[in-house]
Amino acid sequence: MKSFVVYSLSLAALLSLSACSTDKIPGVYRIDVQQGNNVSQDMINQLEPGMSKNQVAFVMGTPLLIDTFHPNRWDYLYSYQPGGKDREQRRLTLYFNEDETLSHIEGDTRIVAREDLPQTEKQDKNVVVPLSEQKTGFFNGLMSFIGLADDETVEIIEEKNAEAEADDEAKAEANKAMMEEAEAGMEQPAETDVDSEQ
Repeated sequence: MKSFVVYSLSLAALLSLSACSTDKIPGVYRIDVQQGNNVSQDMINQLEPGMSKNQVAFVMGTPLLIDTFHPNRWDYLYSYQPGGKDREQRRLTLYFNEDETLSHIEGDTRIVAREDLPQTEKQDKNVVVPLSEQKTGFFNGLMSFIGLADDETVEIIEEKNAEAEADDEAKAEANKAMMEEAEAGMEQPAETDVDSEQ
């Protein structure tokens, strides 16, 4: 009896350990796992030597790692593992000078010159969303749902007031000012380099 208990416990332990190592159970759905900063080629092409840390953070987003011992080095890591498949990992490291301007870029992400990029034509699409409601009563709504309603015109109520329009205009002006400020900040380091050369 004692040997039966030992054999059964060792068989149970063996089966439980083998179950932990098996991750390819058929019929089990595995989700796609994305971690880190997804850095696109468009983001890399916007970087220029001499950009400040604020400008780089505006283009690239917050870095995943900022080393306390090397504050002039920012690491952007991205990991993607489709469900049940091998993991893909990318790394991009940005180095800054002592005056906190972008010095150079390293990593396993391909960096292409702007002239070598294929020119893509962007197409804008406008979507018109009506800002009105149809006002119907309960009985008319029920009749139109059944299909017995008359094809009369329904009163349309428009609910856009002057305050909402003023808020939209203020937001548009703030966005425009912020973009002009960012462009001026991007042009400013280039002008100081020209002045120092003369």
